[in-house]
Amino acid sequence: MTPIHFAVAHNHTAQDDHALVQDVYKPGTDIEFDEDQDEVFAALQRGYVRPFSEMYAAVERDLHGRIIEVELEQDDGIWVYELKLNHNNNIIEVEYNAQTFEMLKVKGRDVANTLKRLED
Repeated sequence: MTPIHFAVAHNHTAQDDHALVQDVYKPGTDIEFDEDQDEVFAALQRGYVRPFSEMYAAVERDLHGRIIEVELEQDDGIWVYELKLNHNNNIIEVEYNAQTFEMLKVKGRDVANTLKRLED
């Protein structure tokens, strides 16, 4: 993980920074932010990170299962949502680009049945 430090002048509280990203809450989902609140705020303001509600929509579009853990971190200069899903008692790990929602990685047991098929 490569930290990027932004100099941003803004009037906000640390608690509000994560709330801007976490605009929805799903019961039973553990949320972790590995980055400083100021970095999260700056990334959100610059469009490098999109809110949870959009991430949840991408997951519902692409995958079966229930999200049980979400981490937001910066990895090699790219903001990434790292997720753990439970599908049929299998834990699936998924990474999405936090700006584009491109699926970067998916791994776990029975992954083929976790991926939704695109309808023609």
